[in-house]
Amino acid sequence: MPASAPLTFERPPSIWPLMARAVLARRPALLAPGRAVPALEARLAPRAPAPALLEAYREVCGFEPDGKLPITSPHALAGPLHLALLTSPAFPVKLLGLVHLRARIAAARAIGEREPLDLRCRVEGHRETERGQEFDLVTEARAGGQLAWTEVSTLLARRPGARPPRPPGGPVAPATAAATAWTLAADLGRRYARVSGDYNPIHLSAATARLFGFPRAIAHGMWTAARVAAELQPRLAGGGAVLTIDFKLPVPLPGRVTFRDWPLERGLGFAVLDAAGERPHAVGTFGPA
Repeated sequence: MPASAPLTFERPPSIWPLMARAVLARRPALLAPGRAVPALEARLAPRAPAPALLEAYREVCGFEPDGKLPITSPHALAGPLHLALLTSPAFPVKLLGLVHLRARIAAARAIGEREPLDLRCRVEGHRETERGQEFDLVTEARAGGQLAWTEVSTLLARRPGARPPRPPGGPVAPATAAATAWTLAADLGRRYARVSGDYNPIHLSAATARLFGFPRAIAHGMWTAARVAAELQPRLAGGGAVLTIDFKLPVPLPGRVTFRDWPLERGLGFAVLDAAGERPHAVGTFGPA
């Protein structure tokens, strides 16, 4: 299918009209047989992150200021661009209800906090799976004309009646892995929404989450990824890095989780588990590029 003309923006698009479009959109939850997703792209003109927004992002995710962009922050900076792309008339599936399955972030180098970034995101096609249809949302950040950062986020449009995957058997972290408890406040989803533009109702309150089948609000998956990076990035040498994360079970808010990490041949493995340290919310790796 031919590519649509890219959506281009001189400044980040306004969130609220796009959220209204997402809520009111009358689109199917799945692509009909024989249909495909066209090649879609959105671009934002180069701009440096707003200092106040970056400071708020660091605070809610746990990063210390160091003159560099947190490895996960370009995702948040591109949040309005993602919303514009996935609510555009050419994207054929309803945005609300998509599940974030996993993400892979590759930073070619550390990015200075005042470097203007040229942000682009795209989605091309889908994959049929047992649970539904998977889409890859690819985001790129260029600095000085060079590709400096890439993220591939995989989203799932669930098939009605499809069973969730079974939790893995046995422990997901070595018995010797260091453990830390994190306490997550009830307003965490609202605080992260303010720095990312992701106002999906399932993250904001118990009342809005219940409209989508959740008994309580749940944390953003990319907050979890950012909190992991804030914990582990100081242990890595500066420069390029790769973060992979698979989201397993929602993290309820308010709540308490156990964070475990352990050394690998290159970098670190990690798991975000329930308060008892048994059921996984997210697992992944973080290491040099």
